[in-house]
Amino acid sequence: MVSKQFSFRLADEVVEALEALQLEGESLNQTAQRFIAESLGLSTASPKKLSTPVDIKELVKEEVRSQLEELRGKSIAR
Repeated sequence: MVSKQFSFRLADEVVEALEALQLEGESLNQTAQRFIAESLGLSTASPKKLSTPVDIKELVKEEVRSQLEELRGKSIAR
């Protein structure tokens, strides 16, 4: 499978949201790769092509907002 490298900066709150999604033994980079693939409806085990276009920026924005709200809710409950 051909792959392309991406490089971009993330705000601290986005990194915190990704850290909350990390699986044991998984690097932050691997978490981001898995999260993006799963958010696009792709299995991390065997990639497939999407039948409909996806606005990745909007999808990531919505998921990050959701994760931040969940994290804030957890910290308020403490």
